[in-house]
Amino acid sequence: MKNNQINYMKKSSVITDEKIVEEVLTRGVENVYPDKPALKKLLLSGKKIRLYCGYDPTAAVLHIGHGITIRKLAKFLELGHHVIFLFGDFTARIGDPTDKSDSARKPLTEQEIKENFKGWKKQIKNLIDIKKIDFQYNSKWLAKMSFADILELSSYFTAQQTLARDMFKKRMADGKDLFLNEFMYPIMQAYDSVAMDVDLEIGGNDQMFNMLAGRTLMKKMKGKEKCVLTMKLLEDPTGKKMGKTEGNMITLADKPEEMFGKVMSWTDGMIAPALEILTDVPMELIGDVAEKLKDGSLNPRDAKLDLAYEVVKIYLGEKSADLGREHFKRVVQDKDKPLDIPEIKISGAGKIGVLELFAQAGLTSSNNEARRLINEKALRIDDVLVEKVDLQVTIPEQGLLLQRGKRQFVRAIK
Repeated sequence: MKNNQINYMKKSSVITDEKIVEEVLTRGVENVYPDKPALKKLLLSGKKIRLYCGYDPTAAVLHIGHGITIRKLAKFLELGHHVIFLFGDFTARIGDPTDKSDSARKPLTEQEIKENFKGWKKQIKNLIDIKKIDFQYNSKWLAKMSFADILELSSYFTAQQTLARDMFKKRMADGKDLFLNEFMYPIMQAYDSVAMDVDLEIGGNDQMFNMLAGRTLMKKMKGKEKCVLTMKLLEDPTGKKMGKTEGNMITLADKPEEMFGKVMSWTDGMIAPALEILTDVPMELIGDVAEKLKDGSLNPRDAKLDLAYEVVKIYLGEKSADLGREHFKRVVQDKDKPLDIPEIKISGAGKIGVLELFAQAGLTSSNNEARRLINEKALRIDDVLVEKVDLQVTIPEQGLLLQRGKRQFVRAIK
């Protein structure tokens, strides 16, 4: 009997080791619907399931929040399941209202969507085997739907279901507009599950409403049970998620020193949650780190150095992690300058205003940002703090060393 079981496991393309499955369903996971035992039973059955996570192209770069779900997809791929990476090229035209309590998200044009998609596969290659996953585009089925199809689809949902969302209730209480296209977004996302006939959908916990809509639609249209797995969000101490909307994101296109430095800027309270969500450090070790941080026997700076190294290693590779750590040590801890400082040629002759100087150097995006950074004492020229927004500067033959914050340097030349 034992030998027969071993032979079966060798033939099967799906891993059903209970300990491994339990780890996949627990680590970084917020909720499972209908519940974890039901999904665990499905995974232990040996059936190769179809699962997906959808990503709308709202920007040309993915961020670390996307990385959380992509890494979870990779775990299911390692178990031997059929993993779908869904490009939301059609739903992006509507705009996901999730977390938009102030106003609707601006829909994207078709050209903007195509531009944003261009570098995504390169950005995720360190996180998942892009040769083994199934890339799909939801325009394939959503763009073909007639008005009659949409009316039929919407008949499976009620206005009360949508209006019950906290963000919509807040907008109504504040007297702000709710647009009908926003009501359609969860319905469109729900139909993705039906069109692809999936067994499981993965997403951040902030996507729970949309994913459960897909669970509802699957039951009504196909009589099928679709599971939903929501991931914990990486949040700052104020409860804001780390992402592009909040302006505090780490992108998958960041340079190693940028990514390393951003992790080092996180609060001490984020160390243990980030180790769980973003890395493969064993949970037992993470628990030990949390205890030592709590009793003061571990310096938070040292724990954060280890965290930053692990994050950069996973997202950009081991060589990048070494580079990021060395750069941080030299520039921040030892207060030295980077070895490789980019040179930017500044246009114009004679004197130049300090706001224009930093903008041309690429260290600020606008005059308003430069003014704010000067007020925050964050800009320097040749190690001298810039204190006046109307400062006029002449660039010498050897150039000027421009610095923003602790880690960003550019040499301005004529």
